[in-house]
Amino acid sequence: MKKANSDRRPESMDMLSELPKEILQRILCLLSQEEAVRTSVLSKPWRHTWRTRPNLVFSDNDNYFRGKEQEFLSVVDETLRGYLDQGLRLEEFHLHMSNHVSVSLLDKWIPKLESMGINDFRLYFLSKHEVGEMIDLPVVLKAEPLTLLLLYNCDLGRNIPENIPFVRLQVLRLQNVSIEQEIFDKVISSCALLASMWFQDCKGLTKIKLETKLHKNLKQFIFINDVTYQKDECSIEIDAPTLEKVKIFGSKIRFHGRELCNIKSLYLANVDIAINSVERSPVLCIDAPKMEYYEYTGLVIPSVSFVPASGRSNLKLYMRDDGVNDAQSWFLRLSALLRDLRRSEITLHIFHLARFDLHIEEDILVRDNINGGIYKPVVVENFRLEMGQLSLFPYVLSGLFCICRPRKITPQWLGKGTWTDERKQKEAGEFFSKFTKMIENGNREIWRDLEGCTFEGLDEIRLEWRPFEVTKLSETEFTEFRIRMKWSDQD
Repeated sequence: MKKANSDRRPESMDMLSELPKEILQRILCLLSQEEAVRTSVLSKPWRHTWRTRPNLVFSDNDNYFRGKEQEFLSVVDETLRGYLDQGLRLEEFHLHMSNHVSVSLLDKWIPKLESMGINDFRLYFLSKHEVGEMIDLPVVLKAEPLTLLLLYNCDLGRNIPENIPFVRLQVLRLQNVSIEQEIFDKVISSCALLASMWFQDCKGLTKIKLETKLHKNLKQFIFINDVTYQKDECSIEIDAPTLEKVKIFGSKIRFHGRELCNIKSLYLANVDIAINSVERSPVLCIDAPKMEYYEYTGLVIPSVSFVPASGRSNLKLYMRDDGVNDAQSWFLRLSALLRDLRRSEITLHIFHLARFDLHIEEDILVRDNINGGIYKPVVVENFRLEMGQLSLFPYVLSGLFCICRPRKITPQWLGKGTWTDERKQKEAGEFFSKFTKMIENGNREIWRDLEGCTFEGLDEIRLEWRPFEVTKLSETEFTEFRIRMKWSDQD
């Protein structure tokens, strides 16, 4: 019986090899490149079959090719030549490169890909050189089959082709790329099918303009400038109703027109929002009925004209005492922003950078937000306060409780030095003690609706919050703390 089984193995392998070419190609197409290459050991007829599949993926970062630059280039070159010689059609070609030596061969490979009628060419070039030694890559501007282009640490050159034939490009991602404004304008105006743009730490850009007539398919736009933190280096103007996700870090921005009817996620950090000529304050005037997530980080509290019907809002705000804005007006603007976002689940994170006592007219805030106000105090699901001086926190919390109702408060400290577990417990104990006295001796108009609060610590083993008594804090092993609050006047 064992002999019979061994006799049937070559026969079954031959049957597999005799399958129609189209079926073999379909099988190989469903495998990864590495899995497809492994089929070469199945039998002699399969040795080179993987080189005829309609989709190829090559990466010089694969385990096999690491440290074998010339072999990688030879394999890619020979494979493409084999496709041409056999008249094979190549539908997809994904190329991951990181070595400058391979750049010279792109001039040779790109025309071959075009002659094979490729539909999907994806180029990932992540140069290992330093920024000062960027690789010159103007050849990519001539690659018509490109559907995805990801470049890192490159220079797109200064020789602009008369035509940039990116008629199929859907995804464009540039990071640490040097590109002149003229070339950039020409590139994005040539990509009618672009669905995703991602620009990070690029040099040479002064203005990005997204227009309805040019970007009818744009779904995602991401701009990150976290190297220089210079917001005035690049300005962004947005008028693209098809957008679903926008993330901008470090730029001037302006939204033209109100209709962003498809946007679901909006993230803004370290930005200068165009000033509203009437209110003389930064205002986000957009119509976003599908908004699911809104996040804003910055020193200036903006006003918003959109009201998320559901979803989440995440606010990270910096509170200073530099004389630009007094605490009273700061809380009033925060109150207006929270009311605009009240239908969403709000997380508020305040970085308290003030060094001196804050002057807050509690009576005014209470009158406008608690007694006789149009709205009930807004529910804030999570409130995190990071502070440098523990003595100043009552002023912040008093102002906050005048305008909203936090359900969970998590304190953190910005103080210098090493934060040992013992130091954290000591600081937390002082915080909870001051917090209790603030409730007992504070403005009764603020605290009358508080039904109770519970002090909790994070059990890092079970990953759950557990209640404890403040007087027994030193007996616990907690190093992360929060206060859970229950209010009678929450919406």
